Amino acid sequence: MKDWVIFIHFIVLGLSLAAPVGPMNIEVMRRGLTEGFLASWCVGLGGLTGDVLLLLGINLGLGNLMQISGVQISMYLIGIVLLTLLCWQSFSHAFQKKESEYTVSKEISPKGAYMTGFMISIANPISLIFWFGVFGTSLHVLTATHSVAFSVLCSIAILLGLFLWNLNLVFTVHFSKKLMSVNVMRTIMILAGMCLLGFACHFSYQLYNLIL
Repeated sequence: MKDWVIFIHFIVLGLSLAAPVGPMNIEVMRRGLTEGFLASWCVGLGGLTGDVLLLLGINLGLGNLMQISGVQISMYLIGIVLLTLLCWQSFSHAFQKKESEYTVSKEISPKGAYMTGFMISIANPISLIFWFGVFGTSLHVLTATHSVAFSVLCSIAILLGLFLWNLNLVFTVHFSKKLMSVNVMRTIMILAGMCLLGFACHFSYQLYNLIL
C-alpha cells in the first residue's frame, strides 16, 4: 500500500473516532448553543490536547498501565462523575424559567471549557479503548513495516482527522444555532442531557461488572 494512502487512512481513522455521538460531541454542541463559539471551540481543543497525551502514552508503551484494575476503576469513576455533572448542567439550561434567559451566556470561561474537554477525553473509557486498543494495534503494525518518522506522521494524521471533525462540528453548531427557536434549543438540551445520563449509566454498569 502506498504511503499517501496509509496517511489518508489514518486521517479517516481520526474522523471515525470523532464522528460518533459521544460525550465529547454532545458537550461541544451544548457549549455552542449556551455559551457560544469560543466555549465550544475550547472544549474541542481541550479534547484534542487529551488525545495528544493519550497518543504520547501509546508511544511510550503505557498501554499495559490501562490493564490494571485500579486504573480502570478510577477512570470509570471520574467519567461517571463528570458526565453526571454535565448532564445536570444540560438539564439546568433546558429548564430555565424565562425564555429570554435562554441565550448565550455572558460569563464564558474558556479555561473551564478547555478543562472540561480535556477531562472528557482522558477519562472517557470509550476513547481509552480506541487509543490503546484499535490505534495501538494499528501503530504497532505500522512501525513493523515503516520508519519511525512515517509512524509519527501517521500519528499526526489521526490528530488532523480529529481536528477537522471538531472544526466542522463547532462551525455547524455556530451557524445553525441562528436558525433555531428557543423551543428547539431547549429540546436539544434535554436530549443532550438524556444522552449524557445514558453514557453515565452505561459506565456505571461497566464499573459494576469490573468490580464484580
